[in-house]
Amino acid sequence: MFEVFESGASLSKKDYKARLPELRAELLHTQFALQKAGVPVLIIVAGAEGAGKGEVVNRLNSWMDTRFMETSVFTKETDEEAARPFLWRFWRKMPAAGQIGVFFGSWYTRPITRHVFGELTPAEFDARMNRIRTLEQMLVDGGMVIVKCWLHISETEQRQRFEALEKDERTQWRVSDTDWRYHNNYATFLKVSSSAIRHTDTAPAPWHILDASQERYRDIAFMETLLHQLKLALHRNGNARSVPPPTSIELPEIARPNNILDRVDLSPVIGHEDFKRQYKELILEIEYLAWQCYQKSISSVFVFEGWDAAGKGGVIRRLIPALDAKLYRVIQISAPTSIEKAHHYLWRFWQDIPAGGRVTIYDRSWYGRVLVERVEGFATLDEWSRSYHEINEFEQQLIDHGTIVNKFWLHISDEEQLRRFENRQKTPYKQHKITDEDWRNREKRPAYMEAVHDMIARTSTEYAPWHIISAENKNHARIRVLTHIRDAMQDALQRSDTKSS
Repeated sequence: MFEVFESGASLSKKDYKARLPELRAELLHTQFALQKAGVPVLIIVAGAEGAGKGEVVNRLNSWMDTRFMETSVFTKETDEEAARPFLWRFWRKMPAAGQIGVFFGSWYTRPITRHVFGELTPAEFDARMNRIRTLEQMLVDGGMVIVKCWLHISETEQRQRFEALEKDERTQWRVSDTDWRYHNNYATFLKVSSSAIRHTDTAPAPWHILDASQERYRDIAFMETLLHQLKLALHRNGNARSVPPPTSIELPEIARPNNILDRVDLSPVIGHEDFKRQYKELILEIEYLAWQCYQKSISSVFVFEGWDAAGKGGVIRRLIPALDAKLYRVIQISAPTSIEKAHHYLWRFWQDIPAGGRVTIYDRSWYGRVLVERVEGFATLDEWSRSYHEINEFEQQLIDHGTIVNKFWLHISDEEQLRRFENRQKTPYKQHKITDEDWRNREKRPAYMEAVHDMIARTSTEYAPWHIISAENKNHARIRVLTHIRDAMQDALQRSDTKSS
């Protein structure tokens, strides 16, 4: 989840200064509209230590009208707070109608920290997150707007910042033993924080993860995100008249992180002879492992998404020879039928979940909800926004049952896709693969790029990560996918053996 936001996003001084005056004016104008409409706003600022949370809060206080805004800093509980239920200290600081409350530290901080250091069991942590999700839903139902921002920096960036602060005697005090203790547990913090975000990333109160590696980008991205969410809330509730609506459901380009697909290395190539050698070995291994999984009732779900002509069908055809025909099904997903439309969008996918030891291969999947349905407008903003959380919960249920879940995005360049389209048009036995819809989708590639980035960022979890496959070279894509499948089966069997022993 977080590595998507380690993109090194940056903003030049020129662009920063050009946007600054207008952005400040828009924020103030929107704040006054919210105040007039009597809408309470809660801003939660969270994230990695050293990411600049305090600096962002200071910037916010200098830009906004503090007559209608109160910042609450939550650190260690006082005796008075510890003598009461956990949420008491936060309820006391909730913003009133027309006011903005800024929580620096929040109801997330203590559960995450306690879970990292073993003071909460996984079950207790999940219960805390469920309680927080219920609380936020209740606040939103009561008319509150909640904007949650997570400022992220990499482990290396965090260490470098701590070291730089310690080198200057004027800033040494800003780095404590606790900070280094947290840094030494960075990987665990990342895993627990990812779980917290996944549990509580809902349509009414979504998380916004920001790359905080550069100060200028961090501050502008935070303020643009805040402005965008406040405008959306005003217009969704029919409260705005003087504030123009957002021109798009997307953030302004200046505040968007670098797209993860732009960082995919498309150069790897596997030659024909090397492919044949590796493919032969992988097929034999997967065939053996698939039968081992069948005997131990370990099911598998393989999800294939990607650009049109990226080679999803070709990869699936190379996988099938490794599987006994009695053990697998290939499900090709297209537009929902009238019966499927009469149900929740996940209903049709539940129909083909594999029984113990069997394999279901999805050629396109439930991710159409946040891809084609989002881009083409078949689902509303609220519908596809809440689908990230619904999909994560769906996949968590599969994992909890012991099912292997492998998700693949096959990525090719715009130029390679065009070349393959033109080749299909020229080849008689491939002409059926190219349609007018394929050409229309090419025109919307930028919108799909944004949708894919958000999909990966919000649904690549520790238990069901996305594998982004460079598919510019078909042989490379096929070997990479088969390797991931083999490794996943090996890991599942090993966990099964460990559990049995």
